[in-house]
Amino acid sequence: MTLPTAQTIRLWRMQRGMTQEQLARAAHVPRPNLSAIEQGRRELSLSTLRALALALDTTPGTLVDGITPPLQGDASTLTRAAIERIVRAVVRDASVSNPLEHEVAQLLRLLTTQQGRRASRRGSIRSAQAAWLRLQSACGPALLQTLLDRTKEQRRLHESQAD
Repeated sequence: MTLPTAQTIRLWRMQRGMTQEQLARAAHVPRPNLSAIEQGRRELSLSTLRALALALDTTPGTLVDGITPPLQGDASTLTRAAIERIVRAVVRDASVSNPLEHEVAQLLRLLTTQQGRRASRRGSIRSAQAAWLRLQSACGPALLQTLLDRTKEQRRLHESQAD
């Protein structure tokens, strides 16, 4: 699945662990302009695209084509057992040893922690939105829905057993 350039830039920035300020400084772009670009409210010139790609250590084509940063493996190959390990890790706030499963669990935890409750900080909402985009692009809509459904079911079971 490919994404619009604006969302792709945002995901690459977040994957690199950069704030908007850091990326703007590295690419020599005013931070308000970068914010507007990431929100899709501003067109970007070829020179700005090249500067952003260089600062993100990727290619302009990657950003334009909507290619998201890769997970630590191919999420489309997750087995049923792997899905169950990921869901258990999210529900029980545990970790998983497999790097791909660990990354998917972190993103799913971030996403499901914000669902069903109002986030008090705008940053939490944005992080959950970025997690949604990453999971949807890496897993595809069907696998993402399976992960969300299984997490919801397991949370209900876990909470009923705790009572």
